[in-house]
Amino acid sequence: MRESRASRRYHAVAATLEGRIRAGEYPPGRPLPAVSCLAREFGVARGTVERALARLETDSRLVSHHGRHWHPHVATRLQSLGVRSFAQWAIASGLSPGGRFVDVARGRATTLEARELGERPGNPVLRVVRVRSLDGAPAMVEHTVFPGWLAPTIWLAPTIEALPVDAPSIVDVVEAELGVRLAHAEHRIEAFATSAMDGRLLGVSRGSPLLRVVRTARFADGRAFELSDDRYLPGIVSLSLVTSTVQAD
Repeated sequence: MRESRASRRYHAVAATLEGRIRAGEYPPGRPLPAVSCLAREFGVARGTVERALARLETDSRLVSHHGRHWHPHVATRLQSLGVRSFAQWAIASGLSPGGRFVDVARGRATTLEARELGERPGNPVLRVVRVRSLDGAPAMVEHTVFPGWLAPTIWLAPTIEALPVDAPSIVDVVEAELGVRLAHAEHRIEAFATSAMDGRLLGVSRGSPLLRVVRTARFADGRAFELSDDRYLPGIVSLSLVTSTVQAD
């Protein structure tokens, strides 16, 4: 009987914590209250809380243990590494994408940017920083560089600067303006330590781990459209890559 009561308690604690995490009461990137605090709140032993958290970590992957702290994260969404933009993928997945402009500035291409965009170092570029969200919750910071080749057709800066601050997709706007579609994208994936700026925008401390996806997107004729450096909070997306070999005739 004692074991049965203990089992019911830890299941109840786990269910309550799961509900709070899914409701956003405990936002990703910040640790959960200390185990001792949760134990006092629920009126149970510390071991009961630890057992409940371990169950959430194993069964639903809604928490993870780092040192002395437990950290919540939202259920992972599967994102394929394709040509579609973040907003286009989110909408196709039944999610609500958001975007808030932090900075829009014209500048000159660095050597790295020039190489990726097919430009010469020093050529005009447009740099855009946005905070992206999924269903209203911060997901990542997007650092994007657009090349100067767009100028003869449409100077991109006025187009972007005229967008609402919460416009979900720059790609949709530009594709509609130019009448072309993205056809090719190259991705690089790595772990990344949060900068002071990204940490402030995402609500996490400097040096916290992020998932970094650097993408160069191109149109069918090979011209680069953007160089995007996306920095995701952990647990937001799980990236999917499909490869195949096709035997030429």
